[in-house]
Amino acid sequence: MKNNEKFFRITAVICMTALTCGLLTGCFGNSKSDADTAKKEDTAQASDKASSGENTVELSIAHIGALESPSNLAVEHFIELVEERSGGSIKITNYPASQLGADRDILEGIVGGTIDMGIPAAGISALYLPEYYIFDAMYMFESEEHLKKVAEGELGQEIADKFLDKTGVRVLTQNWERGTRQSIFSKDVEDLPDFAGVKIRLPEIDSYLKGYELLGAKPTIIAFNETYSSLQQGVVDGMECPLDWIYDNKFYEVCKNLVMTNHVYSVMTVLINDNKFNTLSDEQKKILEEASVEAGNYQNDLLHEKEEEYLKMMKEEGVKVYEPDLKPFRDAVEPMLPDMVNEWGDGLYDKVMSYK
Repeated sequence: MKNNEKFFRITAVICMTALTCGLLTGCFGNSKSDADTAKKEDTAQASDKASSGENTVELSIAHIGALESPSNLAVEHFIELVEERSGGSIKITNYPASQLGADRDILEGIVGGTIDMGIPAAGISALYLPEYYIFDAMYMFESEEHLKKVAEGELGQEIADKFLDKTGVRVLTQNWERGTRQSIFSKDVEDLPDFAGVKIRLPEIDSYLKGYELLGAKPTIIAFNETYSSLQQGVVDGMECPLDWIYDNKFYEVCKNLVMTNHVYSVMTVLINDNKFNTLSDEQKKILEEASVEAGNYQNDLLHEKEEEYLKMMKEEGVKVYEPDLKPFRDAVEPMLPDMVNEWGDGLYDKVMSYK
């Protein structure tokens, strides 16, 4: 009898153990299965996002911004936004710091299709459409706010549409501020009378060339990537640029006299060759357009934060900063306005002024 009871107890223990193992195996088995299933679903979703009828597109983007400049940091941000939102279906290679040439080279490359995208100064587009002169005309805009209203408003869109029709280059956005342009010299220049006879490096923009002539200077066209060496060698006595470009490109090392001329409130345009743009799906196009605007706002915030910082650091490097009365400067360039208005076309100047 005792042997039977012992047998039954052993049998019960064995059965309970087997049942417990079975339950544990089921739990762990289901957990592993669920994890594998979730992983497969995540992979499938990522794959669907990257390949849901969308071809992988590779784009190049070129600009003259230095590596640590707000504009280049914003381009890197733009690339991250696009690649993330497109699920990796849009890949963009960045060519900063004039690697593919100056603004004109970049613009011509986009028009010709050898460069997909670029962010040149708006004024350089006047090489193809005279209306773009307004965005780099000296003392045209009263403030950054006035400029933004024009560039991002109906008038700016109207000009961008004309540019697309004429060149086959699409403007994704015109909200990237280039910063207010100032003048810096290796010679002792403090006020308007000191501009007489001074050789100054300028981009190939008619309004700059005419304007500085009227200020008494001697304009000299030099590619941006050759400006530093030209200042070093005395080919020119000065140059003009926004503060971040002056600092990031170290022009303050060879020029110690900064004159706050505030002569141009300027923007950059984010451009893309339209044939390339049309290889994208509708969703990819939307991603590119929205990201370019967001990156522009990001760039503008960085720029505003750094401008005061740049001034402080340049002063610490021995740069003298002069803030002259700007009315004589405005009066000096006013005679060129009638000729410029004729180039822009009837009514354009008045339209710009209506945005004040």
